[in-house]
Amino acid sequence: MPYLKEEDLANLYKEIDTAKSKIETLSDTLEEEKEQISILKKHRMIIGIFAVLATLLMIWSFLPKKEEVPEEYLIRNNLSLVNTDSLHSTQLELDKLKSIESSRVTIGELPIVYSVQIGAYNNFSSDLFSQDFSHLTEFSQEGMNKFALGNYKTYKEAVNLRTDLKKLGFKDCFIIAKSYGKPISIKEALDLSGEEWIRGE
Repeated sequence: MPYLKEEDLANLYKEIDTAKSKIETLSDTLEEEKEQISILKKHRMIIGIFAVLATLLMIWSFLPKKEEVPEEYLIRNNLSLVNTDSLHSTQLELDKLKSIESSRVTIGELPIVYSVQIGAYNNFSSDLFSQDFSHLTEFSQEGMNKFALGNYKTYKEAVNLRTDLKKLGFKDCFIIAKSYGKPISIKEALDLSGEEWIRGE
């Protein structure tokens, strides 16, 4: 049996200790890699489950649904079920009606009202007697109380009233026009209604 020196024996123990520490390090590294692989497998499994769920949800969203809503719930909440097809057809019908209405309002049919203004006064109100005169209109404009007679759809009728009022002594009376309740010039009203201007006296 060969003889080992004490020095060689110490070196041999050192090498064994070094080898043991390397083996421990390698085993720790292997354990960590096993844990990481296990975590990756779990992540892949979770991602796979989510992918399957997302696919099922997408397929479910495209399937026709018949949800039954209890009639008691509808009555209690003052609701009603509407079929989207019938709603769409109703919208189309409304659009048709709107287009028919808009085509009915031709130039000669615009809501233009002619009156004859007989006076404009500061700090004067006709409340005491205007209720007895159904064709007398009072309105405020430019800080003044203004009074007009008549409510005519044609310019010619307003001209006839103006002529009669001048004969009664209202020398400064003149015709005014409104469209949709807003004052407009006589020229604009005549252009919209398609009527011709009549020369006054």
